[in-house]
Amino acid sequence: MGSALATAWVAILVLLVQTTLLPYLRPLVGVTPNLVLVLAVYVGLRYPGALGALGVFVLGYFLDTFAGTTLGFHTLGLLLVFAVASLASSTVRTDSGGPLMVVVFAAGCFDALLAAGLFALGVGGTPPWVEVLRYGLGQAAGAALLAPLVLRLVFWGERVLGVE
Repeated sequence: MGSALATAWVAILVLLVQTTLLPYLRPLVGVTPNLVLVLAVYVGLRYPGALGALGVFVLGYFLDTFAGTTLGFHTLGLLLVFAVASLASSTVRTDSGGPLMVVVFAAGCFDALLAAGLFALGVGGTPPWVEVLRYGLGQAAGAALLAPLVLRLVFWGERVLGVE
């Protein structure tokens, strides 16, 4: 229970950083890393059951609400990423940042393909395919590079709460 509480506190922190501070990075870097995607992968690997799915749904819903996108756009992507990560939960360990970075990059690429598919259906607007995929791959790379930081935040929260 304490581990889930630590993850929830980190989710709040990540959501705040994702929606308030990271948009200022976009003019400098060209993309906004998706830290919420990192957390959705982590939850999928660590809590692959219904409680984890509910947590990722709430996380995606809040991201949709705060980001001002089409409601359900991020939620669907995060839930599908969670489903894929939960399928890999029996083989991928989340104790170190390396395997998590690989899984986050793959999940980010999957999320970019899903976003391109939704844009093609007219759900998210009509940007060009190449731009959606380029931005999605950049976002996946940025999220993968920041994945160890998010993992350390979760472990720090567990230490603060006394979870072993």
